[in-house]
Amino acid sequence: MYDVAVTDLQNVLVIRHRPLESVARRVLSEEQVAGARISVVLLDNQRIHELNRRFLNHDSETDVLSFLLECDEEQAGRPGQIPRGRGKRIEGEVLISTEMATKLALQFGWSPHEEVILYLIHGLLHLVGYDDGTFGEKQLMRSRERAMLRLFDLSPQYADDESLAEESDQPPASPRHAEGSP
Repeated sequence: MYDVAVTDLQNVLVIRHRPLESVARRVLSEEQVAGARISVVLLDNQRIHELNRRFLNHDSETDVLSFLLECDEEQAGRPGQIPRGRGKRIEGEVLISTEMATKLALQFGWSPHEEVILYLIHGLLHLVGYDDGTFGEKQLMRSRERAMLRLFDLSPQYADDESLAEESDQPPASPRHAEGSP
């Protein structure tokens, strides 16, 4: 049903692959995805910066990038419904900077491993159809991230939690900062 593979191309953080695969499968299940083939790639800042520049024309480091390679929506639910993955068959990639996770985790009161889980969830939510390009969509995405993280007894803090209370014209944001995630 869910084929999840983790490739580790970094040497910043020792990460066990099976727990990440389990997180991905649980998120896909909660989103009611019919089937998925997901590649999770763990990178350092230099590599994710290169990919961010090459594919998205963003000349900056980022924490997570996601690329939807294929989506069959024949069995998908109604547009705009929650969960947005309902009935979809997807193929995609989630690229995660473990270096960024290590750098930012302590600022938010948890471990680099937990930060990586946040990035994985964020990337998967993009793949199933969530976006954070507008105020309303960003609020919905944060709500879904928090719901998914609660499944693993995690509760995130965000740098801009207070600013979410007010509508803003901010560009799309990744889980922790404004550069990056498509």
